[in-house]
Amino acid sequence: MFLLFLVGICAAAVYTGAVPTRKFGHDIFFLLDNGWRVVTGQRPHLDYTSPWGPLSFLVVAAGLAVSRFSVDAIGYGNAMFAFAVGIWGYRICRDTVPAWARLLLCLYLALLVVSPYSLGWGALNSSHAMFYNRYGYALLGVLMIEALPRGGDLPDGDWLLGGVSTGAVTALCLFLKANYFAAAILLIGASLLWRPFGKRRLAGIAAGFFLVSLAFLAYLQFDAGAILRDLDIAAGARSKSFSYAEVFRKFTLNTLSLLFVLLLTTQSARAKGEGKGTRRLAGVLLGCFVFAVDMLLLCSNQQYSELPLTAIYSLWVVIDLGVWSRNNPGGEARRSSVGVKSTLLIGTVFILVSFFSQLAGLAYGVMQKAHPSGGASVTRFIEPRLKEMLLYDDEAEPHSNGHAYVESVNDGTLLLRQSSAPSEKVLTMDMMNPFPYALGRPAPKGGMAAIAYNYTFSDSHRPSDARFFGDTDIVMVPKQPAAPGRMNAGLMRIYTPALQARFRLAAESNQWYLYRRK
Repeated sequence: MFLLFLVGICAAAVYTGAVPTRKFGHDIFFLLDNGWRVVTGQRPHLDYTSPWGPLSFLVVAAGLAVSRFSVDAIGYGNAMFAFAVGIWGYRICRDTVPAWARLLLCLYLALLVVSPYSLGWGALNSSHAMFYNRYGYALLGVLMIEALPRGGDLPDGDWLLGGVSTGAVTALCLFLKANYFAAAILLIGASLLWRPFGKRRLAGIAAGFFLVSLAFLAYLQFDAGAILRDLDIAAGARSKSFSYAEVFRKFTLNTLSLLFVLLLTTQSARAKGEGKGTRRLAGVLLGCFVFAVDMLLLCSNQQYSELPLTAIYSLWVVIDLGVWSRNNPGGEARRSSVGVKSTLLIGTVFILVSFFSQLAGLAYGVMQKAHPSGGASVTRFIEPRLKEMLLYDDEAEPHSNGHAYVESVNDGTLLLRQSSAPSEKVLTMDMMNPFPYALGRPAPKGGMAAIAYNYTFSDSHRPSDARFFGDTDIVMVPKQPAAPGRMNAGLMRIYTPALQARFRLAAESNQWYLYRRK
């Protein structure tokens, strides 16, 4: 049954492909551009600056290869990753988690990967923006399956396999996004409090981390200096946009989740008759720790709500209480108690809310793909590769969504076809670079995975002029950038002198300036 449901989820992701997008429309080119770079032989850190590791770009590249370079590659890649995570999680908890909980948990991990909306922005705001965050949460979910306590003794082989799994997840997080790697380290460290840290498990963690890291480092030609340089740029730039007021706002928005965790852990301790001792306190602290890790991720993401790790922890509390009831001689008598029932209710409701949010997002994406609302009136891309994409208007960010952004890209592609050769490499002075993928041209060596002032670069932490422009032949400068205000102002202030020194204005359209290398 699990495999049937998992295949259904993955099939829905493939069918949805590039979801009709209602939020962060231009972010879809983050996926397509970076996936296209990988397909054409480029590697992040080595050929261009990227705060993100290669994992998510490799997944998109695989989707591009399978879909014959269609925009629906996004859905193909997500489906492949969701299938792998679902099967992986199922294998780790196959012998230790009850069937109903195993089904719920592993399908939840798959939905976390494929549901086409940005976490914290609402299931009906369809978008593929920041999809790497979904990958990170799903991977950490697999780690939690191994790290959280299990009932009964485990064979030595399972200790080793679980350790290898956790080590591999940690390495994948390292080559996905740095904050998920930090979260993985914290969860592994805290697991010392809730399960034995035997030699076999430790050896497995080390082996899994080493083997996966070795594979990625080989892909990146063992250039650790390039990786560290990009991470330093990202950390320095991100610090410029850090705000305690923003952290306080996010904490306030998620206070109810913390109260749920406190209530859940307290009720669980009461149900097991742990009284007011250290065991009860340990349970409460463990729940608060998982919540804190979730908040750490949320505060380092462009995200305001939804706490997947806390949802997974709530299910674990329910599972743990069930295991205790079976193993404790007095547990049977307590099963019908108010404490047990309330714990089961609170924990189950918590994860079901998140589960059905992910399911609703996927179902809405499928319905929109089958019957796009207002499809006839939506402005369409003119390039053959892009024609299947739908971007809806967003009043909050009009220039990076809907007709304004589509018309801008259309105008730019027409200008490039008229004023440049197919072999010339194009860089865009905007947050995203839509043109190499749209036109099927090789991307330049240079630029960034995404250009966001005080997020991916800053005045003091940035690629050099030579590294930024690389071997670019053509630079496209928008008259109305998708990311206006200080985002564009910071970019232009820093790199305009080098642009004017290296390139000359060669053509112009209603919406773009085209610069050619001197």
